[in-house]
Amino acid sequence: MTAPAQLYALCAAAHGGFPPPRRATETGRGLAGAMLLQGALAGRLDLRGDRVRPTGRGRRGDPALDAFLAHVETSPRDRAPADWVERLGPAALAAPRPGLLPGGAEPPRGRAGIRPAEALRRVRGAVEEPDRSAVHAVAAGALLAASGLHDLCWPGLSRDEASRRTLRAVAALGSAGLPVARAARAVSHSLSGSAGALAFPG
Repeated sequence: MTAPAQLYALCAAAHGGFPPPRRATETGRGLAGAMLLQGALAGRLDLRGDRVRPTGRGRRGDPALDAFLAHVETSPRDRAPADWVERLGPAALAAPRPGLLPGGAEPPRGRAGIRPAEALRRVRGAVEEPDRSAVHAVAAGALLAASGLHDLCWPGLSRDEASRRTLRAVAALGSAGLPVARAARAVSHSLSGSAGALAFPG
């Protein structure tokens, strides 16, 4: 129960249904970014350039992730990360995640290690005191900020303030934070356009 997409989805559901009311687009884009990041962490995608490129290797076995990445891995052309986030947001939103039932905030008993409220606490704690063992939780926080769902985790902060807070946490991860920054930047660009996107580096 440590994947970025899982934590992101649980945090998005922490205050009610999933996706949060009237925020399906933002939730889907953030979840698509989380799944691209998960693909990179599994060694299946290369996010280092201006295009997402399949590596032809890496770990498999997560049915939701496998189905999502099939869109990228079988595509006849490489696309920019923000392009994939925009295109695959609806697919990411529709994909069932273990521990989070579509349309509901509560995970089925016996299948999830934590519930939405606990996921939210973990993400907040990881952003406040980041270390490499908590990269997935820091990533979920960065993606919440990038997708405009920052108020679910930090209700007293503006989007820019939440972005700065999560950026500091991502930077504290060192090289382990680079794919996180790239995924968050892709989500931000897909929602805001390059001129108005938050300044996630990488």
